[in-house]
Amino acid sequence: MDPVIITRDDVAEAVRRATNWKSPGLDGLHHYWLKGFVVCHAVLARQFQEALDQKSLPSLFTTGITHLVPKDRDTIDPSKYRPITCLPTIYKTLTSILSARITRHLNSNQVMSRAQNGCRGGGRGTKEPLLIDAVIGKVVKRNRRNLSAAWTDYKNAFDSVPHTWLGRVLELYKVDCTVRDFLGQCMGQWSTILCHLGERMTAAENNIRIRRGIFQGDCLSPIWFFLSLNPLSTLLEGSGRGFQFRRGGTKVTHTVKFSIWMISSYSPPVALILWNC
Repeated sequence: MDPVIITRDDVAEAVRRATNWKSPGLDGLHHYWLKGFVVCHAVLARQFQEALDQKSLPSLFTTGITHLVPKDRDTIDPSKYRPITCLPTIYKTLTSILSARITRHLNSNQVMSRAQNGCRGGGRGTKEPLLIDAVIGKVVKRNRRNLSAAWTDYKNAFDSVPHTWLGRVLELYKVDCTVRDFLGQCMGQWSTILCHLGERMTAAENNIRIRRGIFQGDCLSPIWFFLSLNPLSTLLEGSGRGFQFRRGGTKVTHTVKFSIWMISSYSPPVALILWNC
């Protein structure tokens, strides 16, 4: 991957793509103001580059606020709450720039598996695998073919990936070493504050450290997660098994769906694995 040099245009593009009034984190800053005060883009670009070169960020920018939203009226049971984490706007802007550069590197080198439907520009992460599944079912029934299929639902998927593997996968796919070191340093600082009905439940000195899983709430998180699953997809594609719609055609070994739930809370990915019998 080419070295990352952050420019004013990078900041402007990242800010342009962001939602104006999406809930901010501890910095309390909305993207609306970053879009309006264009004079700050050059300053942010310089400071982002300094942070990247120094491989560090202040702890303020790596601390989120996790709002506990009740699912129903049973507010005593902790499982009846849906946690939604809001990250600082500055951190999301920086990771948006890094996400765009990493995605460009992955696309130019065709790193991501074709079965990966999540996080692809212009794609439909849930609809396309469901359509493939439906078509395969109809072809099997019409032509009386044999098929074995398995559906895998990852439990607590985004919270289950070890930080050591998240760092390792960036190295495996040759992400720029400066970006790797920077993200590794930020990963060691990830923490969050619990908030219920607008009141913080965690003291500033007792922030909850995130020692496992993805720091959810920005556009880099899902890409990083699916990159960690990509070696498994590569192994499945190299197994020689799969479903062929026609003789000599490409085999569909598996599909991976990704759906978005609410604002920044992601539902678990589901993988469909197919074998011919």
